[in-house]
Amino acid sequence: MITNRSSKASNYIVEVEFVDASNKRLGEALATSSGLAPKQRSEVTAQGLTQVSTKITCRITDVTRTAS
Repeated sequence: MITNRSSKASNYIVEVEFVDASNKRLGEALATSSGLAPKQRSEVTAQGLTQVSTKITCRITDVTRTAS
């Protein structure tokens, strides 16, 4: 879930990594949202290119916000 907490419409890029129980990095992905109005929320999905058959944890590694 991306929430625009700024006072201007904004674009977001969220970088996510996928790790297993031993913290081994299994993959990464991006999720984006454009033109999000102030206080608006957007539900997005980050999907990597590698198929994984074990339990994973998703971690946000970076968020970039720019005014739209």
